Amino acid sequence: MKPLIRIFILWLMPCLLTAQVQDDFLPKTIIFKVKDDYRKHCQVNDIHEPSFQNIAGQIGIHKLEKIFPGKQKPLKQDAVDLSLIYELNYTANDSEQEVIRKLTKLSIFEYVELYILPQLAYTPNDSDAVNTSRNWHLTMINAFQAWDVNQGDTNVVIGITDTGWDPTHIDLQANCKVNYNDPINGTDDDNDGYIDNYLGWDLGDDDNDATLQTSSHGSHVTGLAAAVTDNVAGVASIGFNTKFLPVKIANSSGILNKAYQGVVYAADQGCFIINCSWGSYTPGAFQRDVIDYAINDKGCLVIGACGNDDIETQFYPAAYDGVLTVAASEQSDLKKNNSNHGYYVDISAPGEAMWSTKETGTWGFNGGTSMAAPVVAGAAALVKSQFPGYTNQQVAAQLRATAFDFYPSNPGYVDKLGSGRLDVFQALTNTSAQFVALTDKVITDNNDQLFENGDTLTISGTFTNYLSALNGLTVMLSSTSPFVSVVDGTTTLPNLTTLASTNNSADPFKVELLTGAGLNQEIEFKAEITNGTYTKNEYFTVVINPDYIHVEENLISTTITSKGKIGHNDVNNSVGLGFYYRDEQLLYEAGLMVGDATTRVADCVRAVSSVDQDFTSLINVNFNPPYVSALDLKGVMNDGNLALPMELNIEQKSYAYANAPDDKYVIITYTIENAGTATLNNLYLGIFADWDIQDAYANKAGYDASRKMGYVHSLASDTVYAAIQLLSGSTSFNYSLDNINGGGGGVDMSSNNFTTDEKYQTLSSNRLAAGAPNGQDVAHVVSAGGFSLNPGEQETIAFALLAGDSLTDLQISADAAQSKYNVIGVEELATLKTVDLYPNPTKGMITVQSKEEIQKITLKNSLGVNIQEFDTKYIDLSTYANGIYFIHVVTQKSETVQKIVLSK
Repeated sequence: MKPLIRIFILWLMPCLLTAQVQDDFLPKTIIFKVKDDYRKHCQVNDIHEPSFQNIAGQIGIHKLEKIFPGKQKPLKQDAVDLSLIYELNYTANDSEQEVIRKLTKLSIFEYVELYILPQLAYTPNDSDAVNTSRNWHLTMINAFQAWDVNQGDTNVVIGITDTGWDPTHIDLQANCKVNYNDPINGTDDDNDGYIDNYLGWDLGDDDNDATLQTSSHGSHVTGLAAAVTDNVAGVASIGFNTKFLPVKIANSSGILNKAYQGVVYAADQGCFIINCSWGSYTPGAFQRDVIDYAINDKGCLVIGACGNDDIETQFYPAAYDGVLTVAASEQSDLKKNNSNHGYYVDISAPGEAMWSTKETGTWGFNGGTSMAAPVVAGAAALVKSQFPGYTNQQVAAQLRATAFDFYPSNPGYVDKLGSGRLDVFQALTNTSAQFVALTDKVITDNNDQLFENGDTLTISGTFTNYLSALNGLTVMLSSTSPFVSVVDGTTTLPNLTTLASTNNSADPFKVELLTGAGLNQEIEFKAEITNGTYTKNEYFTVVINPDYIHVEENLISTTITSKGKIGHNDVNNSVGLGFYYRDEQLLYEAGLMVGDATTRVADCVRAVSSVDQDFTSLINVNFNPPYVSALDLKGVMNDGNLALPMELNIEQKSYAYANAPDDKYVIITYTIENAGTATLNNLYLGIFADWDIQDAYANKAGYDASRKMGYVHSLASDTVYAAIQLLSGSTSFNYSLDNINGGGGGVDMSSNNFTTDEKYQTLSSNRLAAGAPNGQDVAHVVSAGGFSLNPGEQETIAFALLAGDSLTDLQISADAAQSKYNVIGVEELATLKTVDLYPNPTKGMITVQSKEEIQKITLKNSLGVNIQEFDTKYIDLSTYANGIYFIHVVTQKSETVQKIVLSK
């Protein structure tokens, strides 16, 4: 399921004393995007595709419509396609998450998401607001000097996506962009799909009256950006003569129900600048599509407030690539006390005690990053007027390149408030400003793309110069992390003319990952771009030591995780390979389940309200040499996250073989130990899998009792089979589930999701088939159990995950898996050396593994001469030249010398 997304408007209201942040989404409403391959099935209010129609009948569609019905498939290949995005409202009692799950299982969608409703958020007003000069921010950003240079162009339009405006306000009326091509006469004269959008549009209520209703936030934002100036009334705006287009994104109840639709509307109406004084701490694919459309396809400069919680968490749409991200400053030129910050921020601007237009012709104070953003929007409009040939990113670069360095006053936030505080006079007059940016990067370990301790990363980037020519640039990569060593951190760039780009792929950076880093460790890098007189810092983050490993050694590709999930590593089933067989995805969700009662099951699969996450990793899944198979993995977990743990330690091992007849399965074993003080009875351990083979709603489940194998296949033309087989000698169980409302006579995990008692029932009983007679969405649990464990006792349960081209093919692989498992224990004992070194060959880092306590490790060269001694089992050879070396290991009972090949 998708996590709830927080979207809220950022401003200050004097009457409220505490922050109010509310999560919400439109009930029984989903957003999805159809893949282009299914375009022929798509109508404005319907999708004539059989699998979708099947789901539609189950959930009862109340409304289905394209969000952007006027959009066509773009002609440009890399353009954003908005034409296949739908809003669906349904009537069934299914939760939104359950409907998302059902739709995601279809092959026709690019993404399926909750329909997030933006919420207003208020923070306290500054106590001294009424005692300050009303125009302090204009003086601070040098607006008066700037207006001597340029007072804006009425052809430059700022789209204000917000809560609406006051069309009667003397300080707003004259600067509203009028659509003379569609006068108010009840006809869509300009054929843009909106009747009488003469003065903006109300997307929230879908009418032509963008007047504010429940909040004056939009009116206040509008006045800061583009209020009528030099009219002997009210306020002066940065934009001066700049026009604004009111785009109301709130409905009559004040709910911001059309936030991102407002961005599209503003872009389509020709707004060069789009102001977004609202946001979310969670990104979404629909949001990303909209922002990419506005920036890349329509050439708009999108400006986003970065949030008011005094944190570094990225805030969207402000944090999307290409958006000009704005933080707020105070009258003292310090960071505003509650302004968010971070390396993703681009620029700061005044946002404290801001005097601007409000409702019913009035004026008043508000503040926050919501108010800093329109100040930058107005300044951007002046820059576009002064340099009409500039692109959206050049305008942003000019503002950033000429910002005032206020970091001496903000030493605790260096580079986390953007390039500095806005100086609009400098932005208009500095014609030799320079600005180069890291616009893309490629990071690889030249291996499995799982960045782990001991790996050497190669990093290259694309550098784009947006303004005046830059010569003699050097880029220096660094990190303060103790877990990395920058082996080669310098590269030289060629001379760059305006809008020229280059990359350093011929001379990339090299970074070695050291030992000691934790699970999913974030490593922050700084790239300093400089020629001595010009300097710019870029930051990016790389995640290392993921708690999962991809297994791609044979015809099956899957992911083994550290916390019981199989195929995917996250609750959304989006991180990981899933379960591919011959390049076909077969799996939606799979994971381990262990239980000893109807009230106690530890698992990592779907639950009543979300996904259970009952297992805690004790030892992260890792390579387990010396290998018995082509790839051996091992990890240890417990059930520590369970409310009432059984106190189980679970050692998980997996094996994958490269050659036939063993190339169509992966073996997973679980050795469970009772680590508690009480005997555990009625224990069952199994694997839950929701397979989706071709048409997920035409699947059928069955059971091969002689092989203790539950399998699933499609009744459509695809003959692929997937299966779970119990390999160990325990008593086997197989429970097949019809994943439909009511459960088809079995456990109903669809209507109320998957409860604990239902999970235990599927672990401990049999239902040998599902999906009859014509196929359904099915799942199954294959388990072993009914056993007891005294304190300290262990039990090993082993499974094979298989795929095949027919039932017979599947059975051949199952027999091979059983034979292989029967000798795994013998192979492990026979091949386990006293000392083992891995990886070998190595790029630099070596791990020494021994059954005995290691007393001494010595590195020798090819002539047998001692080079270096080590006091840890982790050996770093990266400083030595490529070649053959020998490792001399002394343990309690033996000595061994093994050859190692260093090949960096």
